[in-house]
Amino acid sequence: MRALGLGLLLVALMATAGSAQQPNEASLRAADAAQLAAARERDVNALAGMMHPAFTVNSPEGEVWPRERVLAMWRARGIGHDRFERLAESVTVVREVGVVKGREIVQPSADSVAGQRRADGGQSVQRRFTNVWIWEGDRWSFLTRHANEQPQKPN
Repeated sequence: MRALGLGLLLVALMATAGSAQQPNEASLRAADAAQLAAARERDVNALAGMMHPAFTVNSPEGEVWPRERVLAMWRARGIGHDRFERLAESVTVVREVGVVKGREIVQPSADSVAGQRRADGGQSVQRRFTNVWIWEGDRWSFLTRHANEQPQKPN
């Protein structure tokens, strides 16, 4: 599984190489795909390498977490998923700022904060997300993220 994730990350990075000199939709999509691949694999070094020093996340846990807390939680397995799918519904680039918005389907791993919080046995949940990236030098840097779980609709 780890080899597959690393392969996906390499494909995403190679896709970025062709447009690495330009902050455009293709390079932003590739950066976002690389972040997803690293998150699926719990690759903390890859995640740290793409996070801006001022990175924050408005987490599904209802708190704002700074970069170092997020990385510490990844290292301690406090963040993790048995399933993590993302569909970008909107990708916007304005000069050096890129925004990716859409939906995710996640199944928190049992050892994660979300997995321990949930009383439903770790069932998959739908989330809405917004990822904000900033173009610095010749690459996208992950600046901030917001994710919230969608309430289940009654039958």
